[in-house]
Amino acid sequence: MRLVKVLTILFFIRFAFVHATATDAKHYIVYMGEHAHPNLESVVRANHEILASVTGSKSFRGFSAMLTPEQAQQLADKDLVVSVFQSKMNMFHTTHSWEFLGTDSAQQYNQMPMESTSNTIVGVIDKGIWPESKSFNDKGLGPVPKKFKGECVTGEHFRLANCNRKIIGVRFYLKGFEEESGPLESFNLPFLRSARDGDGHGTHTASTIAGSIVANVRLFGMARGTARGGAPSARLAIYKACWFDMCSEADIHSALDDAISDGVDILSISIGPDPHQPSHFENAILIGAFHAFQRGILASASAGNSAFPGTATNVAPWILTVAASSVDREFHSIVYLGNSKVLKGFSLNPIKMETYYGLIAGSVAAAPGVTAKNASFCKNNTLDQTLVKGKIVAGVVGLILIDSSIKDVSFQFVIPGTLIGQEEAEELQAYMISEKNPVGKISPTITVLNIKPAPEMVVFSSMGPNIITPDIIKPNITGPGLNILAAWSPVVTTATAEQSVDYNIISSASLSCPHVSAVAAIVKSYQPSWSPAAIMSAIMTTGKLFYTIMSDNYKFTYVFDWTKSMDYHSNGPR
Repeated sequence: MRLVKVLTILFFIRFAFVHATATDAKHYIVYMGEHAHPNLESVVRANHEILASVTGSKSFRGFSAMLTPEQAQQLADKDLVVSVFQSKMNMFHTTHSWEFLGTDSAQQYNQMPMESTSNTIVGVIDKGIWPESKSFNDKGLGPVPKKFKGECVTGEHFRLANCNRKIIGVRFYLKGFEEESGPLESFNLPFLRSARDGDGHGTHTASTIAGSIVANVRLFGMARGTARGGAPSARLAIYKACWFDMCSEADIHSALDDAISDGVDILSISIGPDPHQPSHFENAILIGAFHAFQRGILASASAGNSAFPGTATNVAPWILTVAASSVDREFHSIVYLGNSKVLKGFSLNPIKMETYYGLIAGSVAAAPGVTAKNASFCKNNTLDQTLVKGKIVAGVVGLILIDSSIKDVSFQFVIPGTLIGQEEAEELQAYMISEKNPVGKISPTITVLNIKPAPEMVVFSSMGPNIITPDIIKPNITGPGLNILAAWSPVVTTATAEQSVDYNIISSASLSCPHVSAVAAIVKSYQPSWSPAAIMSAIMTTGKLFYTIMSDNYKFTYVFDWTKSMDYHSNGPR
């Protein structure tokens, strides 16, 4: 028999009576703490009664409520209620990264029998999954662990056969999103009403965690190698709670509720609110992770991409909060100038430029009525097509972007393009000023390994301090989040220069989280009786300490010492 959900603490209301026309009604989440009712029916009855006390209606549907601010306050004042807060949208915060982190040195894990390592289940709350990817083949895996109580929920282009012994369960959630933002159809964007990933992000994070071993993977010839997840024999349970880069808190909470009931061992959540979070109990992720922690499930969550001090989110002490750092691999796309100077650039550019082309700055090629400053960003309709035709700038032959802060992030372009830093930009500009007919050529990308120093904190990663509880240090740890290659949805081409690919390289704090989630799965496989606190402690206290410079201050970077983590005991590290 299916266990009663432990997080039956929220409820949906669609007002059928006078309240249906209330213009100030908003979507609220009502958190009542853990219930002590004997079954789900009694929970529903109790929720009906407390809701009816402020609305006068017993129309019930789901796990949250449309309330006026006055009704929300009335509920908040009740003794049984912990907090009432408006449901908000949350945002999204590989061939080489696991080699760089040294997971192969964890010999204890690699020598464990398959039935031990494959008993660990990771729940991934994200944008779904592309089940046909080679990264999700179930070769060598035994039956689904008996402890798993989840389901393979079918939907648009997702059948029962799309689940297997790797993807052991899928669910999707959209009631909260549509309650707050309207029908999915109203966005005029492609979507699938199922757990199938039509974005790429969910597939990327899931394969980073537990992707099967796939040889000879690359993106347009770049980053060639063997792709695998950190815990390739672990199982995946997929919870699609996000649509069009937005995730309703009500849907996130429903996903967390199901994941806990389904029996996952680790939760990976590459999602978070915009800074700043006011409280540990006014956010669905923090509340859901709290209940997961109580039941022995560790939640790993990304700190965010807001870059500045004090912007880290998902900072509750019961969450393993993950910042983003680099690996020792870069993707160089060199600019050759007509004066024989060479400028180092960064991009994912597979296109070979056969000859030199003229160079022109966007600021001097402004279209009529457009300022030089606006034209310098090379956006649509800002450049004079006559002036840029046949030149390296934008939209015609090639593109050189200047950004000293994110120069290490490799982007993809539909034409030859590269990103250079401030020092290179000054040299480029000096050449263009001194030369009457400046020319240049952008080379295809080459993959460069053994970059030093590495790891380094990446500029976009959110930083502490923890603004809710300043005496608790957050983020806890870092993981690779820069230029990570993993599985992708082949129908998504907006991020891949309009070309269909099975594997893609992207950068985000969202990608650092699944790396640490995989670490937690490895430790859980080796020590299945350990609590979330013991796993967090093992990972944090066996990290190696590095430093890097960010915003003119020294910031610390922790990376893992896998062999010590595996030998960590409950009374402390070895």
